[in-house]
Amino acid sequence: MRALLAERLLAQVMGWDPGDVARERPILQALADLKYDGYQQFSPGMRFVESLALWLAQFQEASERQIAYDFVKRRLVFFSHEEMAHFAAIVFPDFIRPLLIDRAVSATDLRHYQVGAIVATDAFKTLQTSSLFFGLSDGARIDLFRRSNRDLSHEQIFQSYDLPRQKLEELASRFKPINGQPAIRALVLLDDFTASGTSYFRRENGDFTGKIAKFLKRLREDESWKALVRLPDTLIIVALYVATATALQRIRNAATECLGEEASSFVVTAVQSLDDGIRVTSSSDAFAALAENYYDASLEDEHTRKGGTDLKFGFAGGGLPVVLHHNTPNNSLFLLWAEERSSVRGLFPRISRHKGDA
Repeated sequence: MRALLAERLLAQVMGWDPGDVARERPILQALADLKYDGYQQFSPGMRFVESLALWLAQFQEASERQIAYDFVKRRLVFFSHEEMAHFAAIVFPDFIRPLLIDRAVSATDLRHYQVGAIVATDAFKTLQTSSLFFGLSDGARIDLFRRSNRDLSHEQIFQSYDLPRQKLEELASRFKPINGQPAIRALVLLDDFTASGTSYFRRENGDFTGKIAKFLKRLREDESWKALVRLPDTLIIVALYVATATALQRIRNAATECLGEEASSFVVTAVQSLDDGIRVTSSSDAFAALAENYYDASLEDEHTRKGGTDLKFGFAGGGLPVVLHHNTPNNSLFLLWAEERSSVRGLFPRISRHKGDA
């Protein structure tokens, strides 16, 4: 009954006749059933079609509602729970393992295409067993990553990259340098999504900060880590499930600047790379005009201002039409994620990490 009422409300908001409803219903039902009803930040009882109807109703002109509806149908990029789980499951065999194979080739007389022979060598086996895997956030789904990769020991995989000194000492007792090589041959940092890369590398007061920048500094300065790794002999892989092309390039550039000659040991890869062509940033874009006309600046604070722009097109002007099933990135368009405390309704309301700024 609730779904029927939501459909009627949507038809009323859009001014659809029975023919329009018959044409649009199968599309909306497919979008809702396959993906959008799975958004985890909807309020209790809320579903996609109802949220869509209420979201569209805030636009004053029929032409604006049509622009917004067409945007959702044709340009929105939504990553479901199932898709992200799939990315977490395949990131090792399809993206990380080939990098380890390439690294192992240099220690053999084999060719890159002789994969079966390479993985049977002691060089590859030692490299794989002396690799450590870390989550950069909860989104890395380390539990699923662990269960999906039986070739890896659970003792190689960690929920967080911030290991206590006692754990580092345990690793030092278990992993030993062999033939002049460091005890740990590869470090893999896993995360689900980045739009700008600034949470990993950014400049503050002339110095690099961010998750990866701090981790690299720790590797180079902490004696417990220095007993385990040695750059550039230790390979560092940043493996992301979803990332924009801009973020990937920014991470590479920052790593090169941060590591200098040791940057040869740093690799960043993504299961799904998002082309910059999906961004909405031009004022000539019809939906961009809506983003500007229906903007509420009340959500700006000291955290969002670090992006250097307002939030019309999201943090740092990201302009992304992207929604993740567990939360909408703040780099996406404001109209998509506007929080409940805003005067503007978001289609997929975002839950902010910074609760104290309300």
